[in-house]
Amino acid sequence: MDKALVLLTLEPDAGSEVIEDIRKTDGVIESHFLYGPYDAYVMIEAVDSAELQNIVIDNIRQIEGIRSTMTCFVAG
Repeated sequence: MDKALVLLTLEPDAGSEVIEDIRKTDGVIESHFLYGPYDAYVMIEAVDSAELQNIVIDNIRQIEGIRSTMTCFVAG
């Protein structure tokens, strides 16, 4: 299984429902708000990098309240 850490920038009015929606997404194994340059993170897991990309592009980025994402593939 491949994993990726996805860092999120949220819209200013985004609330806890964004994290709730993210947690319902297949492949998401963890998600929390952050303090710092990013507003939240998501750890996702899939069978390969193509599926990881699909989870981010087709699911996570489509959630209302998410402004941008940065995906970091986990090495090893």
